[in-house]
Amino acid sequence: MTTHPDDSSVPARLFDLIQAPLRWQLVAAGLEFALFDRLATPATAADLAADLALDAGRLGFVLDALAAMELLVKADGRYRLADEASPYLRTDGPRSLRDLLTTLPRLRHGDVAALLRGETADAPLDMTAPEFWDRSAFSLRAFHRGMGAAAMMAVLESLPEWPSAQRFLDVGAGSETLSLTVAERRPDMTATVVDLPPMASRIAGRLDTAGAAGRHVAVIAGDFNDTEWGGGYDVIWASLTLYYARDLVALLAKARQALAPGGVFVSLHEGLTAERTQPETHVVGRLAAALRGQGRSFDRGAIAAALSAAGFARVDSRDVATAFGPFRLDCGRG
Repeated sequence: MTTHPDDSSVPARLFDLIQAPLRWQLVAAGLEFALFDRLATPATAADLAADLALDAGRLGFVLDALAAMELLVKADGRYRLADEASPYLRTDGPRSLRDLLTTLPRLRHGDVAALLRGETADAPLDMTAPEFWDRSAFSLRAFHRGMGAAAMMAVLESLPEWPSAQRFLDVGAGSETLSLTVAERRPDMTATVVDLPPMASRIAGRLDTAGAAGRHVAVIAGDFNDTEWGGGYDVIWASLTLYYARDLVALLAKARQALAPGGVFVSLHEGLTAERTQPETHVVGRLAAALRGQGRSFDRGAIAAALSAAGFARVDSRDVATAFGPFRLDCGRG
């Protein structure tokens, strides 16, 4: 998508900010009116307007703008969904982000001035509550299917322990997607997920319908702070979940005890730098949650330090670039 200016000067970036909310509103309108599903095959603005009881002229302006964003393709007055966008914007797309795109803005967007003054009427946001994650289940699954699992698998497959690993644990899995991907790519490996009971129930239900791969995945229901995980794991994975450790060092010590000899604990989280002003993706993206009292981002090096404090003899760290921002990979061994 060619949506950002080539000129990186401050005036150009400020002007682009005026465009950015309009781009999002266009995508949101496309989702609301199911335009992306309807445009799996080419149609004119008049055709779509008749089906949707909308004004064809106004709809044409919206479709032209979506084409300008390269989400649609326009040819001979007919519009169709761009091939590159189709897997992510169609409801039935294999990597559909629809549930994420309709849910995440409610967490990330907000009236910053009102939040700053404490005037928002929003209900308190409790991201530690099982009910919050139960409501977030479809969004998390969309994130994992659309972009998360691919990035996570790339990290896992880069580990020197991965080719010989036989037992895998995903702490705070959020969905069945990663564990199923592991089971499909490594049928010789057994995978286990631990998550809060509402999430675990959803995950177990989806595993039941997943066929052979699903039978290679076990589910542990409970708060990962308190629930027993078992042991003998070759790889323990925690991605964007360690915020909810009541005592991070104690949780990581628990993970170390659950590893098999020669096993590795792997954390993929952000690492804020420059006095918590970078990377912009995380600082700005999590601002509304922080203003609502949920500022949980880790400083760069915090997880590595906690791994050492938890007794890991060797801690290795590196940066990982993903479609959803830069992250810090911290691995604890020994």
